[in-house]
Amino acid sequence: MPDGLELPGLGQALKIGLLGAVRAWHGHQEVLLGPPRQRAVLALLALEAGRTVSVDRLIEGLWGERAPTGARGMVQGYVSRLRPALARADVTIAYYSQGYLLRLAADQVDVHEFRNAVARARTMESAEARATGLRRALALWRGEPLSGVSGGGLLDLLRDALVEERLAVTEECLNAETRAGRHAGLVPELIALVAENPFREGLVGLLMLALYRAGRRVDALERYERTRRRLIEELGLDPSPELRQLRQRILRGKVSTIRPPGRSPDLSALNGSALDEAETWEASAMPAQLPPEPGQFTGRAAELRLLDSAATGGDAAAISMVTGTGGVGKTALAVHWGHRMRSLFPDGQLYVNLRGHSPERPLRPIEALGQFLRGLGVPAERVPHAEEEASAAYRSLLADRRVLVILDDAGSEEQVRPLLPSGRRCATVITSRDRLTGLVARDGALPVPLGMLAPDEAGTLVGRLLGDERLAAERDAARELARACGYLPLALRVAAAGVLGRPAGGIAGQVRRLAGTRLSSLAVNGDPHAAVRGAFDLSYRRLDPPSRRLFRLLGLIPGPTFTAEAAAALSGAPPSETDHLLSRLAAAHLIEESEPGRYTFHDLMREYARERARAEESELDRTRAEALTRLTRRGRVKP
Repeated sequence: MPDGLELPGLGQALKIGLLGAVRAWHGHQEVLLGPPRQRAVLALLALEAGRTVSVDRLIEGLWGERAPTGARGMVQGYVSRLRPALARADVTIAYYSQGYLLRLAADQVDVHEFRNAVARARTMESAEARATGLRRALALWRGEPLSGVSGGGLLDLLRDALVEERLAVTEECLNAETRAGRHAGLVPELIALVAENPFREGLVGLLMLALYRAGRRVDALERYERTRRRLIEELGLDPSPELRQLRQRILRGKVSTIRPPGRSPDLSALNGSALDEAETWEASAMPAQLPPEPGQFTGRAAELRLLDSAATGGDAAAISMVTGTGGVGKTALAVHWGHRMRSLFPDGQLYVNLRGHSPERPLRPIEALGQFLRGLGVPAERVPHAEEEASAAYRSLLADRRVLVILDDAGSEEQVRPLLPSGRRCATVITSRDRLTGLVARDGALPVPLGMLAPDEAGTLVGRLLGDERLAAERDAARELARACGYLPLALRVAAAGVLGRPAGGIAGQVRRLAGTRLSSLAVNGDPHAAVRGAFDLSYRRLDPPSRRLFRLLGLIPGPTFTAEAAAALSGAPPSETDHLLSRLAAAHLIEESEPGRYTFHDLMREYARERARAEESELDRTRAEALTRLTRRGRVKP
């Protein structure tokens, strides 16, 4: 077994190496993995050890957009040939309707061992201990990651992300070693790294510091000048403000704080004032703010591919916008994707709930910026109070970093725009119940509309929530439960919780309970966030009074579809005004325009609208509306 692949405590457990050539060992015996494309299948599964990888993603990783006919069968063949090789080490590849899962501990894969070691090192209090821990983590690398495999563009993307992750940790390690006073011995390593990465200004700054502290002040200034000329000649850019400030401090002989450029800009410099050297601070925190991975995440292969494409294509900062009705799983999709692609963003992941559709007051942009800046290491007392200054500081901090930003539950374009990073290496995922088309038109956001689960995906989710044994015993009832929930993820999860809470009745018992008032049954006592009616309430309350009234009246229409003409007849408003109200309801994902002039209600949403009509419309108005609806559908009344 190569150096760096011994894992204390695992003994004869299988060990998979991806930080170099893709290989596997059982004890000291190498496991034969087959040809390059078969190795690629194992690599893709090992990167997600313990989590299901969809067949579509495996196909994308192996062939990209040029998958051959019969690609699914070929994937099945690769897995079938890997299984006996891994079985000798008591490792299995399980199959689910959505894909394959490699059953082994994450620490048996060197990528995950590396990340865990880095996380442990970051908890150390002293720079000396952090540096030692990071060096141990870096020792796990054996060469270019994911080498010796064949695949498509996705594998290239994953390989590049791992290389970037290694470089970011290397820079972090060198920073810690410089702080620990080891600068003299770092100069050769830094010279080699800067030669390979001449535009990585954080490394250039560390080299300048190391040279200066080694008594080579002239060499430090010469390195700055060489970098400045190359930036101008090849990219048309000036050095960053942080690198220029470091040069000035070296010229003055006042380098008392080790603060590598590109990781920790001086915010006061953005506001035009100078700081005393003793007041400089370090903003080198690497935030990991993603909420926990959603359990039993199922489906959404097409939407995940859209998010992948946005994050990896183009030169501008990637912006994706996940939109859909309440309870459809927007946050779950964004957070699941963020965890899956975390290696693409080694400089950190930022998350904030903007409360755009919440009983609480929406978060103001300056409040969100304050959270982000503090998460990036800015002391609370140094966070600017003005929104424009805070946004400028935030963008400066992210300018040269690979950071993922998730803006959850956005209420408006104005709430989002100050929080968008400008660095082209960052990615932003926004979730909202509204379409926020201004972000598409003006800011180039990629729409990722999220609908209901497909029936087979809903069935898979029910099985994961309730267990395969229960699903096998009541498969027909499970299908009926998914239909009764309208394939809405929140409804499915709440219904499954109801089954688990009353196991004697089984799935069929829950279906019978839903046959009455579904919205009342689809709730978990004591948890307002686990109630379908509560999720719909939040969208309804944001509507203006005319939109609310039309929404209620539309719930009285029998059947899930209706025309714009029927809506105009119900509202009593001119067609142009009714069209505006319908557009508002569609933008809020309370109704959907299935074709020009024709709209549909989701089953549960129509029940909710009818419920609101009974609660807020008088009996006389309801009777009139229902009579008018019947006449309009027969063609006897024209708006």
